[in-house]
Amino acid sequence: MNISLNDYKIANEIFYRLLKKSELKEKEAKELFLAYINNSNVRYALEAICEVSKIKIILISDTLYLIPNNDNDIFGFDYRRESLLGKDLKDSYLGYLIMTIIFSEFTNGVAPASYIQVLNLLDLVQESLERSIARDNLEEIEKSCEFNITILKNYWESKRKWDESSKKGIETTSADFQIGFIRKIINFLKNEGLIVHIEDEDKIKPTRRFLDLMNNYFLDEERKVLIEKLVLRKGESINASN
Repeated sequence: MNISLNDYKIANEIFYRLLKKSELKEKEAKELFLAYINNSNVRYALEAICEVSKIKIILISDTLYLIPNNDNDIFGFDYRRESLLGKDLKDSYLGYLIMTIIFSEFTNGVAPASYIQVLNLLDLVQESLERSIARDNLEEIEKSCEFNITILKNYWESKRKWDESSKKGIETTSADFQIGFIRKIINFLKNEGLIVHIEDEDKIKPTRRFLDLMNNYFLDEERKVLIEKLVLRKGESINASN
């Protein structure tokens, strides 16, 4: 395939735009968007860049999205980056659990939520942990997941819901409290462009980016295992007991 220097320049500009914002909309960069749609040489050049960079570019409706491969150690989620979600692995695992609950509420096949009240997440996390602990095959699940649910539940319950003596109260962002830890995760997802936090009503709702990626990419039958790896990291040989 004969790819011109101009094709490579266009491919690199698309890649650069995607690195900056993780998405490229037709209405914001129509010339680049149409070059991707109509020019197979540009797409081929981008595929070569993506292969080396361990990322994918997917087209959904009028938007291009950049998706890191789950083995990408630069752009991808990695629980081993302890500063990402907390002080240690227990913080990271708890963070991923909260994200999983949020994702599940917004993508429930029966009745997906249009929004979640932040305070309701306190009960959702507690109920999720209690259901897990109540399973008859808990030991088998923990062994296969290499993930200690019992220790995680104890860690969550060691935190007070919030400091009633503090002026901040339920608005605290301190991870020493359950609601503060939840707010830390909400802020992380907001910075990733996945949710919007409506502060005056203290509720969150999914962004179009979130819905596009979940409904058209991550929730394909072939992707269900992948989303577990991205969010829960079940396949990694790390125990939350440290």
